[in-house]
Amino acid sequence: MRYHGLPEGEDASFFLCKELVPGYLDGITGEYATPEGYLVDGQEAEEFDKLFPYKEKKELPGQEAQM
Repeated sequence: MRYHGLPEGEDASFFLCKELVPGYLDGITGEYATPEGYLVDGQEAEEFDKLFPYKEKKELPGQEAQM
């Protein structure tokens, strides 16, 4: 199994995949592609949020800044 768009043989050490049943993927080949639902347009999200009552957005100590 390899990550979508990554050429065969390239370093894929960032791609973590765990076989839950030993041997289940033996002989299986394929390519993982990130589901489209994971990719959110920030502007579209803001427009969607406007459909709901206003809520103050807070950033508390210990939280990472959002991009």
